[in-house]
Amino acid sequence: MEKIKLSESKKRYLGFVAIVFLVYFGMKYLSPIVSPFIVAFLLAGFMNPIVTKMQEKIKIKKSVLTGLVLLFFLLIALFLCWILGAALFAGGKSLARELPGFREELIILLESSCDGIEARFGIDGVVIENFIMEQVEVLADNLEVNVFPMVMGKSVSIFKVLGSTLGFLAVTGIALLFIIKDYDKVMGRFIEEESLRGVIEVCVKVVVYIKTFIKAQLVILCVISSICALTLGLAGIKGGAVYGVITGFMDMLPFIGTGIMLMPLALILLLQGSYLQAVICAGLYGVCALIREFLEPKLIGNKIGVWPVGILFAVFAGIKLFGIAGIIKGPLALVIICEICRYLWKKEI
Repeated sequence: MEKIKLSESKKRYLGFVAIVFLVYFGMKYLSPIVSPFIVAFLLAGFMNPIVTKMQEKIKIKKSVLTGLVLLFFLLIALFLCWILGAALFAGGKSLARELPGFREELIILLESSCDGIEARFGIDGVVIENFIMEQVEVLADNLEVNVFPMVMGKSVSIFKVLGSTLGFLAVTGIALLFIIKDYDKVMGRFIEEESLRGVIEVCVKVVVYIKTFIKAQLVILCVISSICALTLGLAGIKGGAVYGVITGFMDMLPFIGTGIMLMPLALILLLQGSYLQAVICAGLYGVCALIREFLEPKLIGNKIGVWPVGILFAVFAGIKLFGIAGIIKGPLALVIICEICRYLWKKEI
């Protein structure tokens, strides 16, 4: 039998397909197992210079110093969460107190709207009002019978996710304490090993991407927080500056984003009769979404040698393949594929 000879281009295509399949397999099945240790190793690389300098002044073991630094950052994170939770709780209490007034205002608004329709089009306004109120009651009954039990039924899943997250953080923290103890020795052996040179080169590029991603999120956070705080403050909304800052943090949540703050705020202002402020909040929601869609590919794509539309495609494909985690896994997989191909082919793709 004659051996099938493949051209260089075909070999590259087959190699590319193999790389894509292997990266997908790793992201889908291996990453849940090894991700705590990868995160711990990355954190060790970030914290090692800081801990080493601290150790020169304070003669304490690296693992102990690392634990103290982690505790410090954990306390800061808990403090920020407490501030955010207190602000949301205070807003919820205020909303609960004003709900009866909102209901009355909503009924008055509905009556005036139906009267306007009757005067303009000759349709009986009472009939329209009764129909709308019936539909509202049907919706409330459906929520009580179907949606609320379903949400409560999901509470077990929520606790499972919470437990899984806490377990991930615990394993990551413990692994970090073990890794940072011998980090310099391990890295020295990796660098000396010639066969791992390619792996190290690709890993360095991926780490650069992760740093770029974090910096991009912080920039977007600052931009959206500033715009929201300034806009809501100038619009005369009570507590607008605080709402704006919280909105910036909410924007980092996938699929929820700024809408979790701005749209309920717009609805409340609408029921209060502050129509212009309600329109400003709704418009600000659209502006924030456009800002993220514009800045994220620019800040990430241009600095890692990937087209911005490629990052956008990677996020979309990642969500389809990996669920919500695909927001991170998708772009990360794209970067890994690109860097492996660049290393193997020694040219830009």
